[in-house]
Amino acid sequence: MLYLLCFGNPYLEDDNLALKIADDMIDDKIPGIEIVKCVSPEEVLHYTGKDFFILDVVKDLDDVILINDIDKLKANNLVSLHDFDLGFFLKLMKETGKIEKVNIIGIPQKGSVEDIKKKVINLLPIQSQENV
Repeated sequence: MLYLLCFGNPYLEDDNLALKIADDMIDDKIPGIEIVKCVSPEEVLHYTGKDFFILDVVKDLDDVILINDIDKLKANNLVSLHDFDLGFFLKLMKETGKIEKVNIIGIPQKGSVEDIKKKVINLLPIQSQENV
């Protein structure tokens, strides 16, 4: 089973596209993929040791990309726990030895759900894409 961990804030237009794509993929019922809508970064801890990808919006991105190097993530300057973001959490997990590698599918803040979903699915190592 491949887990797709989808992050975002449903109330912020610039941060909810991954969740909209998650809803669409859940409706598609793609075999071999379990879509998980995550509300906080620490939910990644439940999937260490499992085959998972992360889907999240990346600011100033023009197209869908695959990021598999945690060190390439830009960490925000932390001023309070409110600013505690997924990139920082993943770097912390790497530093503490909780994860060695990660696959993040970064998507733009805006765009067609259907078009971006197709690009996301093409980046996933799944056996059959018949239902897409």
